[in-house]
Parts: sequence; C-alpha cells; structure tokens
Amino acid sequence: MEHKFYINLNNGYAAMLEQYRAMHEHIGDARFLPNHDISKGIVYDIKPEYGKGTIQIYNLLGNVMLLIYDFVFNKDIVTAFDLTHNYFEIEYCIDGCMYIEEEKAGDTCFSQNNLSISLSQDMKGIIKRCAGQKYQGVSITANRHVLPSYFGSTGVDVWNDTIEKLEDQLRSEYYLGLDTPLEIAAAFLQIFNCRLPAKTRTLFYESKVMEILSMIVSNEIMRYDKFEPTALTPYELQKIKEIPRILLEQPFELPSILSLSKKLVINPKKLTKGFKLIYGDTIFSYHRKFSLQQASSMLLNTEKSVNEIAYDIGYSSSSNFCAAFKKQYGITPLKYRESSLLRNAE
Repeated sequence: MEHKFYINLNNGYAAMLEQYRAMHEHIGDARFLPNHDISKGIVYDIKPEYGKGTIQIYNLLGNVMLLIYDFVFNKDIVTAFDLTHNYFEIEYCIDGCMYIEEEKAGDTCFSQNNLSISLSQDMKGIIKRCAGQKYQGVSITANRHVLPSYFGSTGVDVWNDTIEKLEDQLRSEYYLGLDTPLEIAAAFLQIFNCRLPAKTRTLFYESKVMEILSMIVSNEIMRYDKFEPTALTPYELQKIKEIPRILLEQPFELPSILSLSKKLVINPKKLTKGFKLIYGDTIFSYHRKFSLQQASSMLLNTEKSVNEIAYDIGYSSSSNFCAAFKKQYGITPLKYRESSLLRNAE
C-alpha cells in the first residue's frame, strides 16, 4: 500500500511549511522538546500503522528548517514535489536509502554517504521511501533568500560564485547525490548524534549549518581553483585528500608521515602543512576525531559491544577507547548509548 503527499511552493514558503507540518502530523504523533520553546523544536514519533522511528524538526535562524530523520516505514511513502527556484535544501544520508525522480535531473537511489544540494531552478518530481527500508539522514531546508545570514561577513557571493556556477551536468550530479567528503560527513554526524541540552541545540545546529556551507564551498574552490595560498599542485591536493581514507583502511598500523609522503610522493613538510590547511587539523588528530565520530554512530545504530567498536576503529584496548571517547564527548560510550534509548522519551 502506498501513501502519497504533495509539497509545493505555489503559495509561498510559509504555505509549504504548513504542507510539511500536515504530512508529518499524518504519519507521526507530535511532542515538544521539554523545557524548550515549542516554536524551536518538535519531534514526530512515527505512528505504529506507518512504521517506527522519529522525525526531529528544529526551526533555526531565518526560518531555516533542520530535519533529522531516523525511521523505517511499513508502507511506501511517496512525496510529490513541485518547487520553485527559491527553494533551497541540502540533504545527507547517513544510512539506508530513498528514491528520487526529478523531471530534469533524472532518477537515483539516494543512499549512504550521499549529499544532495537542490537545483537553483524549478524542480518537479517524487521522493519514494520504500516499506521496510531504514532511512537516517539530515536535511537543511530554507527559502533561498535567507542564505546570506549563514555566510556572515563573507557574503553569499562565495556560494553564488562557486556552487551556482558549476556546469549543469555537475549541478545535476550534486542534486542526485555525490559521495560526501569525510569532513562534511563528520559535521552531519555531529548534528545527528548531538546530545546537547535541548535549549542549546539550536545554537549548535546553526553553527553546523554555517560550517557545512563553508566546507561545501571550500571543497569546490580547492577542486577547481589554483588556490594559491596552499602552494599545492592539483596532484598534491588530490593525494592529500586521500589521506583520511588511507588511515581508515589500516587502523591498527597507521603509517608514519614519512611513509605517507613516500606513498603519495609528496614532501613530508608540504604534506603536513597542506593537510592542516585543508582540514584545519593535524593528520592524526583529524583521524582520531573522525574515528570517534564513527564509533558514536556505531553505538547508536548497531548492537556491537563497546569492545567490538573499539577494535573496529583501531583501539586494541577498550579502556583506552573509553578514555578517548569521554575526552571527546564528555560521556562514556555506554552512557552515550543509553542516551539514545532515551531519545524517544525526551
């Protein structure tokens, strides 16, 4: 059995938000976050007749809507959309998949680690979430007119001069879902796994939206521009961006800087300085933080023991893992996992 909903911008952005609200109230029971302004946060618990899980919604600066999806439906849910060029959305899939069909861009299975950025043009099509298919993801939705407030003193032109000027083919690929760089994926995981008090989450989420936008732009600048400040050749830039994945592939035998420089054929000093400039952190500090973010996701989304998760990310000692995790998140892995069980009872 299939349930179909309709979202359009024909009557303005506020009317579209009401359509979203009606859809969410149809499939979920609403509850507000405790001790929190009800205009800022709401959770929809999926009704048993539709499946299980939650949709969390936060209203951010400029009426930007942040949605955190964590559900599985027992019926096909189809959303038909008819949107104008003023619609702006970025969505990241953490796990699972959904199907997108757009009249101009084409069709895709939007799946794990895919990033989608809406087209700056009228869009029409459907999104299908299939029965029995888990979906975890984060969506940032806004009226395009409010974007300048998220680019601060830099101004929205930095977005318009990069993403908006990409060739039509690449722009469509971005919409249908490109593989997400590790540093951008990490920011989305921080949003999904956030355990800050309800009153302060909005501020945290707004900072993460700004961070994600800046990293998307920076990724394109470094990909296509000469980017003189790095003094890196296109080859060096490409090879340095392979380092995070190289480290993930051999967590128990992390290569030295010297061996990395030999493998990538880059001067060691240039390798470390280039990495710090691109990622804002040292090579091994970045790897440790991202590994712990992976662990936080496994704690919430798998039944693996703490020992197993510690081993998976390269810790031979679970006590060392627990100490590193608590230093990063201010809470032990077990308490972090227990907090997820309370998520639906906030």
